[in-house]
Amino acid sequence: MKLGTIRLNGTPTVIARVEGNIAVAVDMPDMEALIISGNEGLEKANNAINAARAGTAATIDVSAADWMAPNPRASKILGCAVNNKNLNQHAFKPMKSPMFFTKGRSALTGHNKPIVLLERHGRCIPEPEPVAVFGKLAKDVPQEKILDHIFGWTMTNDVTASGIKFGEDSIALNMDPKFTAPHHFAWREKFGDQDNYVYFVYHARSKAADTFASMGPWITTKDEVPNPNNLAIRGYVDGDMYCEDSTANYFFPVERVLHEANIWFTMEPGDCVHCGTASKGTPNHPKGNIGTFLSQYKNTEVEIESLGRLLNTIEQR
Repeated sequence: MKLGTIRLNGTPTVIARVEGNIAVAVDMPDMEALIISGNEGLEKANNAINAARAGTAATIDVSAADWMAPNPRASKILGCAVNNKNLNQHAFKPMKSPMFFTKGRSALTGHNKPIVLLERHGRCIPEPEPVAVFGKLAKDVPQEKILDHIFGWTMTNDVTASGIKFGEDSIALNMDPKFTAPHHFAWREKFGDQDNYVYFVYHARSKAADTFASMGPWITTKDEVPNPNNLAIRGYVDGDMYCEDSTANYFFPVERVLHEANIWFTMEPGDCVHCGTASKGTPNHPKGNIGTFLSQYKNTEVEIESLGRLLNTIEQR
């Protein structure tokens, strides 16, 4: 089952896909209410689909719908950084565990909506990723049971503004050795005894700016995604494929990512976790996503097996 949120006559409305671009409204206050209600909400959605097919419920053509993110009120959006073997081959030391950054729900935008790039963002790259949507409260759930707490899957274009990340949100402090400890340098190569630089990078503006969490158009319920660790992912700019990858190429499997998240954060129904970027390039774009600069294009798309396709236009200000 595929579920989404659109503005219908200006009002946020939960919908279920009947077939193709045809959907039907579901009588729920919002997507989070549907998720929290569990089987009751799914049954309401299924009944609405059946009514539409029987001709007893009005259908909606969503080909030109005013899309919102599937759950526009998520309390938390987490991203898992650098979770791709193609990127980690360049690491000085392998990561010990998944690394996270956060986005606020103000970063959310929907299918067919613009991704807004400010001049100060500098170079911005796309990151096509699947997103796990939690269906039940999860805290310290073991890895082998964490998928039981997932409601479904959607996808995101996790835009990253490397220009502002390195131009304004990074700083290297040459610290007096009396203020440093071994953990400050264990993760990186140290160039001699005089190299006492401690590096700080802050990701709020580079990862969580408005529209930098494009998501949707649908949440696909988990019964239709039997193995999230083997999903084909493709990214496009102006219709040209710049990356073709798979979740099988993740450094940490999806279950490890979600388990690690619920150690540090209480995951609530409707919360979203980006599981890792696709990165592997194509003949036309050998550098993949890290060499694809959104300002050079008019639109960008994410396509993930079983989940569908997410399109956004590029707007520069």
